[in-house]
Formats: sequence, structure tokens, C-alpha cells
Amino acid sequence: MIYGYVRVSTQDQSVESQKNTISRYCIDQKLMVDEWIELEMSSRKSTSMRRIDELLDRLLTNDVVIISELSRLGRSIKETLNTIESIVQTKQSRLILI
Repeated sequence: MIYGYVRVSTQDQSVESQKNTISRYCIDQKLMVDEWIELEMSSRKSTSMRRIDELLDRLLTNDVVIISELSRLGRSIKETLNTIESIVQTKQSRLILI
């Protein structure tokens, strides 16, 4: 399963812009997103409210997560690194950062 994860936290960002970036990448790589996990206007602090927990719960070994930029995965370096570790090591899934 290939998941596209998009999240915007300000009015200056756009879910559609992130989805377009991911979609263009997928076309170039001959991939197709099976499911989008998206959240608009999220400055929420908890990972569950930003749907990170939902993404991690769904991931199976060899699944793929594609995001447009690293900053979408966390609100701090530590949180971002923990999320990457959960995806890659714990879930044994692939993470693609565009």
C-alpha cells in the first residue's frame, strides 16, 4: 500500500499543492497513491490529532509513505526523527521524502 501524507498548518500552505507534488513524483516513478491521509489547518500538537498515529497504525511491512517535505512529519526535530524511526524501523516500511 502506498500512502500520501499531507498536512497544512498555515493559510500559506495548501493540501492541493502538496498532493500535486506527490502526484507528479508518482507519475515520474510510475507509482500510484492508494490512500491519502490529509489534514488541513493543523497546528495541533499531538500526533493523534495530526493523524500521524493513524498513519502508523495502518502501516504494514513494505508499505510506502510519501510526503512532500520533512517538516510534515513533526513539529520538532526529535518528533520528526521518532516518526521516521517508527515508519522505517518499527513498521519496516519505506519513507519517500520529496
